[in-house]
Amino acid sequence: MEPIRWGRFAVYHYDAGDLDDEPDMEFPFVPGSRFRAANTGIDEPGLQLNLEDFHKGPDIPWTLAHDETHHVISGVCEVEYHLPPLMLESGKVVVKAGDTYFMPRGCRVVWRVLSDEPFRHLCFCVPNPGYPIPVVRSMRGKG
Repeated sequence: MEPIRWGRFAVYHYDAGDLDDEPDMEFPFVPGSRFRAANTGIDEPGLQLNLEDFHKGPDIPWTLAHDETHHVISGVCEVEYHLPPLMLESGKVVVKAGDTYFMPRGCRVVWRVLSDEPFRHLCFCVPNPGYPIPVVRSMRGKG
């Protein structure tokens, strides 16, 4: 049996410019999609907290292998979801700044960015899926 991996206490102060210098990337299997992401410095066994921008363009489908919560900072996005185990329960919602939504493990989701500005959100991944995301500029070398 593997021993418990303990996390550290971590504080992050959001800097609005943290994503400005991060490169745009393409989602796997979604040619022409654009997003950028940076880890907030909270990258512990139980939680990876990333700051992300999704850009208007092709729909972005994804299936979650972990629980994920998004807190929307700016932009507008339609989120279509299909819930496990059989994906029979589904729906669509439009989220905007100030909204927070939860997607359980196994959820199939499609993001459709509606605003011209990026859909910026904090992405809370539980447990840490190990996404290879660089640490934000304002937190590099801290911790």
